[in-house]
Amino acid sequence: MPELTYKDQKIHYDLHTKPTIYYVKIYMDELNGAQVTAPEKRKPELIEAFLKKKAAWMKETWETHHTELYHVDRLSVETGQKINYLGRSYQLILNEGHDYAFSFNKGKFLFTYPGDEKDEQINKQLIALAKEWLREKSEKKFSDLHSRSISAEEDAARLGKKDQDEIILNWRLIQQTKEFIQEKIEKLIEEETC
Repeated sequence: MPELTYKDQKIHYDLHTKPTIYYVKIYMDELNGAQVTAPEKRKPELIEAFLKKKAAWMKETWETHHTELYHVDRLSVETGQKINYLGRSYQLILNEGHDYAFSFNKGKFLFTYPGDEKDEQINKQLIALAKEWLREKSEKKFSDLHSRSISAEEDAARLGKKDQDEIILNWRLIQQTKEFIQEKIEKLIEEETC
């Protein structure tokens, strides 16, 4: 499956060529990501050049339609914030300390940070540590949701993909309910598009 990289996000796309069309068309499928239809005789390098020009639009469109998956990217050192994990929102507790630390304990996320750091640096660390924690949990939890082999992939502009008998899910889905994740697994198995 071909892919583009825009900033830090991979944009995978399925390319379908047809003899009866005359222009490149991009459709952002909710489940499978970018679906590209192009003229059969169009050179691959021209298709890729067009897609590179549209990469920002594709990323923005994807994130706009999946804002709930990107909440973690907007965390900051402010009281009253919550982090979603398996469909529930858990309070984020902030503590000044000597070093950076992130954990989940007794139904709350705990973030410790050095008091002498600037807010911008603290926010960066909070986001990085929260994403790392969720990513690690996705590796463990996804495989418990189905009898098929399921693994997590880095953030991609798709919810997942079916690769022979294996299902690969975007790690960000760990923020959704188990039922939601299982529904997406079934749709991937059935090779549905949305």
